[in-house]
This record gives sequence, structure tokens and C-alpha cells, in this order.
Amino acid sequence: MSPDRYIITGGPGSGKSTLLEELNRRGYRCFEEVSRRIIRREASRENGILPWENLMAFSEMVMQEMIRQHGRSSVLDGVCFFDRGLPDVFGYLRNAGLDVPAGYRVSFAACRYRTEVFVLPPWEDIFVQDSERPQTWEESVSLHRSLCEVYSELGFRLFEVPRGTVGYRARYIESVIGTAERTANATE
Repeated sequence: MSPDRYIITGGPGSGKSTLLEELNRRGYRCFEEVSRRIIRREASRENGILPWENLMAFSEMVMQEMIRQHGRSSVLDGVCFFDRGLPDVFGYLRNAGLDVPAGYRVSFAACRYRTEVFVLPPWEDIFVQDSERPQTWEESVSLHRSLCEVYSELGFRLFEVPRGTVGYRARYIESVIGTAERTANATE
């Protein structure tokens, strides 16, 4: 049996990492955001590749690591959550006016996620910039729109996670996946 892989997405600074920490605390297997880890690594290198300097090269590194991360999830059972999925790379490229390489679409087709995707909307009250997230509020909102467009075009069902405490947000997700699991079991 393979895991139920759910994606949590949204623009920078919308609370994804905090929500994933809460879901992990509740016993779910959660996979961290690949791009933040790569940014930390590349920023420490003399000629590191950063998304705001070379988005295409950075996207290639992110795609490869997301594919490896997805593969690591294949040995799990039950529910797991990803802080961003492969379509996020498409959304970032679209937002920058860049084409998605055909190979990325082939890689995406080989990866399986649940069709329910959790989207955290822009939330100015919690938005902060840092060295790994230099986007402005306006850029975060624009990225949010691009991500929603891409996921919708790829056939995913978007569930907007309401603003509220992290516990409230986690309970919302648990209520949706409970419904999704019951629906999937009824159709088997």
C-alpha cells in the first residue's frame, strides 16, 4: 500500500512550515520544503545557485530533490504531507514568465499525489521576510495566484485552509482528509 501524499502550498510567508510542524506533532509524516534547504546550502557556497539570481538552474535542483523526496515517501503507509509539491516549481516559473521544461512535466506525471491540495492564502499579519524568503508581500500574493492557477490546470482540487491558529488549521486539514479517505474507500 502506498501513502496518501498530500501537498500543502501557498505563497511565501503564509504559514506552511508552522502548519507542517503541527501536523508532524500530531503524528503525520511530513516532508520539509526542499527549496529552503537548498537556499541555505547554496547561500553558503561561493558561487551558489540562488533562485533570485538563476531561477532555471535553481528549479532543476529543486525538481531533482523533490523527486527524491517523493521516492522516499513510497516506502511509507498512511498519510504524509509535503511542504510544496512538484507543481510549485511550475508556478514559480510561470510567475517569473519562464516556460516549464518538458522534462519537468514528464517527471511530474511519474509522481503520484492526492488530488486534494491544501492552499494557504496570503496572510499579511503573519508574513515575514528572511534571508531564505526575500519576496515582498506583493510578490507573495502574485506567487499565490500563479500556484493556484497551475494546480487547477493540472486537475487538482484546491482546499483553501482558513486563517486561524495553527491548531485550527490542522483540524481543518484533518477534517478534509477524513472526508477524502472515506470517499476513496467508498469507491474502491
